[in-house]
Formats: sequence, structure tokens, C-alpha cells
Amino acid sequence: MHTAIHRTAFSLILAGALSLSAWAEPVAPISGRIEAAGITRVMTVSRIDHETRKIALRSDTGDEAVFVAGPEVRNLAQIDAGDRVTITYAEALAVRVYPVTPGAKGRVETKEVSRAPLGAKPYGQVTRRVELTGKVAELDRERRVVTLEGKQGSLTLRVADDVDLTGVLVGDTVRADYLERVTISVDAAPKKN
Repeated sequence: MHTAIHRTAFSLILAGALSLSAWAEPVAPISGRIEAAGITRVMTVSRIDHETRKIALRSDTGDEAVFVAGPEVRNLAQIDAGDRVTITYAEALAVRVYPVTPGAKGRVETKEVSRAPLGAKPYGQVTRRVELTGKVAELDRERRVVTLEGKQGSLTLRVADDVDLTGVLVGDTVRADYLERVTISVDAAPKKN
């Protein structure tokens, strides 16, 4: 995962910069199997200056990303040097693929943000669900990858293991429901013996 993603995700979740009032509907809970499709990265807070709001995160390989948390970031006071930050990004993953009327194309997107209560260690999750209707341009059953062509271009998705692809063919018009999720949690530094 790129450093820019770390910075953006960390800032968005801690700040709650995404407005829930702008979204049409809440996103239903997603089962744990979705998380397995993603990337998890654990980083350590190497430095934090609460006055200037600068935070430095260091990976286990020594890479470091530094950013300034805006004034809207809540629970910053609960973060200390040595705390462990876990970032999980669940990639776009088709959780349903099924045939629909030929010629139908469209896209509906919903998002949800959840955060820790004031005074707690920071935790947050941003979930995005997209319902996309389009034509199957490419299908790799062995690798479980499908490319759909819709009104706004094409999109390549990994397909969850429990999705039945036997009735799906290249050229079919299908609806694919896919999800992306970023979760960030901050845990206290491990206690030294």
C-alpha cells in the first residue's frame, strides 16, 4: 500500500472528513471474509507532536510517513509514540455477480463511516459499496477476475470465492455488487517486561 494511501486513509478516518448526510443509504455490515481479500499493514507511531499535530508512522521495514493532522482530527490526544496503527484495505471485491436485462447499464454508490467515541483510542472505518451494471468484457474463472464495461468505463474486480460464475459468460450483461473498505485502529504500545 502506498504512503499516500496511509496518509489519506488515516486523515479521513480520524477526521471524519466524509459527510454521512450526503449519502443516500447506510451500508449493510460486511462479513469477515471480505477482510481476507485485502491488505493489512501495521505501523508504529515513531513520533507525535501534539502541539504541531505532526505524526510519523514507521513500518516494520523502516519506511516512514509523516503528516500533519488537521484541526478536525478527533482523539489525537489519545495517540502516543510507540502505539501500533493497523490499516486494512479490502480491495474492490465482487460479492455478487448475476445476469440482468441486456442493455441495462448503471452505477449506484453508497458509503459509510464509523469512528471511535470521543476520548477513546482512534478507530475508524470507511466502507464503499458500488452496484454496477455492465457487460462482461473479460472473465478469468481460474483467477476469479471479471472485467465489466459500463457507462463510466471498465472496471476489473476480483470475485469472492463463494460467488458462482458458472452461468456468467463474456458478453453477458450482469450486475456486480462490490465493496471496498479501509479500517484503521490504534492500539497502545506493547508493554515492556
